[in-house]
Amino acid sequence: MGRKKKKETKNDFPIGRTCVGKNNDTDKQKVILGLYSPGGIVTNPSEAVRQVCQYLDWTWLSSGDSVFIKLACNSGKRHPAVTSANAVRGLCLELLDRGAGSVSAGDQAGVEYVRLAKGEKKAGSTRNLMKENELLNAIEDSGAKPHFFEEYGFDDGYFKATIPFTDSKWPVRPYLARIIKEVDHIIGLPRLSSHVLAGYTHGHKNAVGWLREDSRHLMHFDAGSLHEKYTEVNYCNEIRDRYRMTITLAEKILLDAGPDIGTVADLKPWIIIASANLAYHDTLSVAVHAHIDNETPQNPSLEFIYDDNAIKYNRNFLNTNADSTGIPWESEGSSAYTALKTHQYQKGISEDLALTHAYRILGGMPDSIQIKLLGEEPNSLLRSFLESYNKGIFALK
Repeated sequence: MGRKKKKETKNDFPIGRTCVGKNNDTDKQKVILGLYSPGGIVTNPSEAVRQVCQYLDWTWLSSGDSVFIKLACNSGKRHPAVTSANAVRGLCLELLDRGAGSVSAGDQAGVEYVRLAKGEKKAGSTRNLMKENELLNAIEDSGAKPHFFEEYGFDDGYFKATIPFTDSKWPVRPYLARIIKEVDHIIGLPRLSSHVLAGYTHGHKNAVGWLREDSRHLMHFDAGSLHEKYTEVNYCNEIRDRYRMTITLAEKILLDAGPDIGTVADLKPWIIIASANLAYHDTLSVAVHAHIDNETPQNPSLEFIYDDNAIKYNRNFLNTNADSTGIPWESEGSSAYTALKTHQYQKGISEDLALTHAYRILGGMPDSIQIKLLGEEPNSLLRSFLESYNKGIFALK
């Protein structure tokens, strides 16, 4: 899939330039919060995604362009353990109807399920996992092409990322999936879920799937800056120059544990969060996540939840992934283990290690984030929670 030479597209996140102060009331500065119930103004979740797409900025898309949709597929379990298959169907059809020349979608699953190591040693298959969780059918049925990073080889399938800012938390540059450099545009299609090591997995955390196995190991081995490392991947030159928007459809949300098991909250209405600004998307998604978590009793049968034991879980994670497949898990440039840090991300941006680092990269936090409401009005509890979150950072309209 060759990348055509195109005119420069203005970057929404100019590295090193401030994003604080006065926000222009433009679509690129807004986040959409869409709430849609079954039997309401839409008949299904895919249609809800397409409804939201009518309010997004598509001026970057020209006829014939290639678009890659970065999914969240950690395992073979279905949504909310992975991206919603309905979101895939809705977005792929929308892109093709808008004239995209080719649309592909994919990921590489977690290393506890899929391994690709030096010497082309392999175990597991993201393709097979997507057969189990319905994502493969969703991609193919909508006319898009599936793409699984490990199928392209340890040496040939990846490249060294270019990180354009100083004081990176990566001691050596991470390796990312080659497909990034072969397409014109990227759209993130994550999920809303807790994560037993990272706390939560939304838009920024979705970048872990781009990483080659040795870079994933380094992220977990030098774990004192794990959150900062995966955040930085989103702002490397190769991704930042192509990244257009993030869209999340949550028909359900996975709470307390994750990434594959936890307390499942079945959402009515369905929630869609969309923005051209990844940091703004995640600021709202974390707030929505926190509200639903507050209102949902924990599944009492959970063996693991996100708490201070995450420090121990991460150390065990490194060991078990080497033992389970017989393939050594190691990385370039790792000298001494640093322990994982935990965070109370539900309390706001200043307590969120990933968002704090994202806004540091971008030059600072905004004074206000404009939230455009679509579909149904939020109930009084959700509206009150959002209006008071992080000292009133959200302006709901």
